[in-house]
Amino acid sequence: MLLYVFQCAFYFFTCAVTVLYFFFRHKYGYWKKRGVSYEKPTMFVGNLSFLMRTSISEAFLALNQKNKRDYLGIYLSWKPTLIIQSKEYARQILVKDNDCFVDRYSYSGRAEDPLGSLNLFSLKSPVWKQMRADITPMFTTMRLKGLTELMNLNSVELVNKIQRDYIAHNKPVDVKTIFGMYTSDTVAFTVFGIRVSALKEGSSPLWTITGPMMEWTLKRGIEFSTILLIPFIAKTLRQKLFSQEGTDYVRKLFWNVAGERRKTGKSSDKDLVNHLLKLKDNLKLPAGSGAQFADDLMLAQAALFIFAAIETSSITLLHCLHELSHNPDKQEKLFNEIDKTMKSSGKEVLGYEELASIKYLTACIQETLRKYPPVPFLDRLCNKTVKLNDEVTIEKGTPVFVNVIGIHHNEDYFPEPGKWLPERFDGKSETDNLDFTLLPFGEGPRNCIGLRYGLMQVRSAIAHMLPKYKLEPVEPYKINADPYNFLLSPKSGFSMRFIPR
Repeated sequence: MLLYVFQCAFYFFTCAVTVLYFFFRHKYGYWKKRGVSYEKPTMFVGNLSFLMRTSISEAFLALNQKNKRDYLGIYLSWKPTLIIQSKEYARQILVKDNDCFVDRYSYSGRAEDPLGSLNLFSLKSPVWKQMRADITPMFTTMRLKGLTELMNLNSVELVNKIQRDYIAHNKPVDVKTIFGMYTSDTVAFTVFGIRVSALKEGSSPLWTITGPMMEWTLKRGIEFSTILLIPFIAKTLRQKLFSQEGTDYVRKLFWNVAGERRKTGKSSDKDLVNHLLKLKDNLKLPAGSGAQFADDLMLAQAALFIFAAIETSSITLLHCLHELSHNPDKQEKLFNEIDKTMKSSGKEVLGYEELASIKYLTACIQETLRKYPPVPFLDRLCNKTVKLNDEVTIEKGTPVFVNVIGIHHNEDYFPEPGKWLPERFDGKSETDNLDFTLLPFGEGPRNCIGLRYGLMQVRSAIAHMLPKYKLEPVEPYKINADPYNFLLSPKSGFSMRFIPR
């Protein structure tokens, strides 16, 4: 009897191994059969063996440096995926053939994660197209001018905190934390109209939830990696872009603000809550959806703006100041331009036009975004079969990733890409993609809607700090990226010295 059981077990094991072997052999032969150069995969994980050991940004940069081709194939687990690494094909995917690549590849589970699935980043067509058009008016130049006044107030508090908590105690400045507080304070007003300062008080209604959001753990890293790169596993495990705690907090805060406004009759045309409440009253909902769907749709836009505007801007600020601290000649050049603008304007606090006019400041930020793009790739899902060129056809259902960090570090586009050289962008505007070689905010219909908002947050902070302090490095020049964070962010706390001028 025991021998029979053993024989049966061995038989089923052999069958299972054989089935798996032929399954993976078939799957991993996809690019070879189509004559596309590809990275050799590892069974089960494909080309994702780096996850949780190396940052996604470093992995995509290494992929580009190893394979200096316009495109190549990889496998996300066993899913064949095309990687785009040239400006010509980036333009084709993001703009020219955009109708074939409307949606993102990432997973979005509406039932278990309504805020994670219904925001502009995750939304699928056709609802995405409508929401994009409805949200765009929130980011007009006129609104941005008004928000710049608030950014300047928060930048003053940022300078005060540096003096109060660090300079007065002769300590290096924990820039990773305070820049998160700064952007959180700005977003609190932009979304909810709340004028409460984490920089001043040490806490705020929004910092309570956004502070932990900026702490990337192994668990959170796995959640985001599966959502972005292995959606079928994310679906199986019911992973969430926004935690239940974060979802509940944003929901409560949003409706508390909305309820208070209905009660008092007061509203603000400057914040997102007011804009979303107006949208909700005139929203054209998909057939079969109800009031809860409309509520979740509004909340999802607020949640995305909180997440995207806080961490991407704070990371960009950190990297820019890091480079300035290691490049004192460029730091002094930027200081002189800010100082000159302040003197010519007769203002100690520069407004929207004055901040935008400091060309070298724009160049420093653009070069920072080139070298350290917060998001290393742009993901799309092919929704109908289309030719990439005469040799390659992209089949419906194939994920296509534009390797942003790889393009940014292409020596043909940017000589000596490892060097931080703001002069590359002399005379360039903030929205110039340099013929699709600069893509930190994406491009085409799905580009970042808050591009100018994020840039102005960074401008205001730098323009307030640099006239007051010289920057000196504490950390080594090479930054170790956090393997758990899907954004390009330092692995641990990050400090530098601020020396009063």
